[in-house]
Amino acid sequence: MRIKIILPIVAATALMLAQSGLAETLDFGADLPRAGWTIVSFPGIPPASFKASKASTLEISTDASAGLLWRPFKQHVSKPYRARWSWRADEGVAATDLTKRGADDRVLGVYFVFGEAADSAKGPLSLLSSSSVTALVYVFGGDKPRGTVLSSPHMGSRGRFMVLRPAEARKGIWFDENVDLPEDYVRAFARMPPLLLAVAISSDSDDTGARNRAKLRDLTIGK
Repeated sequence: MRIKIILPIVAATALMLAQSGLAETLDFGADLPRAGWTIVSFPGIPPASFKASKASTLEISTDASAGLLWRPFKQHVSKPYRARWSWRADEGVAATDLTKRGADDRVLGVYFVFGEAADSAKGPLSLLSSSSVTALVYVFGGDKPRGTVLSSPHMGSRGRFMVLRPAEARKGIWFDENVDLPEDYVRAFARMPPLLLAVAISSDSDDTGARNRAKLRDLTIGK
């Protein structure tokens, strides 16, 4: 019942953003730092590899490693509407239980990080550790079917995984995704989202010692 009450607000938000024409394609460019991206590694874990093959296409690989590609928003997005992208796995870790810390490897995750304006001054790892920050993570991987919502073993109730493609999804083909951020946030957290502070792309194979080879392209935030 609570979601039925909130969803009209989501629809109104969507209409307002559609009328404003807000949309931004987050290019990777030939040089990721110049395009606004930062590669983030985790202490004690070999880093993932992120490489822009075209302005709009990212190549990701891990060999018993893990990492994030992070991009903060210069102007906080107060009412995000939709996000779109395409992704593919050419090689990926086997199905894992995404709720188990130390056993939650996955091919790809796309993080949408929400919080208060004051949080934006923090670095990526500090931001993800902040008690006022939440993350909605769309996942390619794991052993659950599409649409499953899980709690992150690293962020607890502040992080939610939403499975879009399980690990068993076909390799070597592009899958197109088009998600409604406010609606999915309400489904995951039972409240409307705060400010959208950052987006991140992750890949993780350090727990299983396996390999990921994947691509992501045309990441767009807006209508």
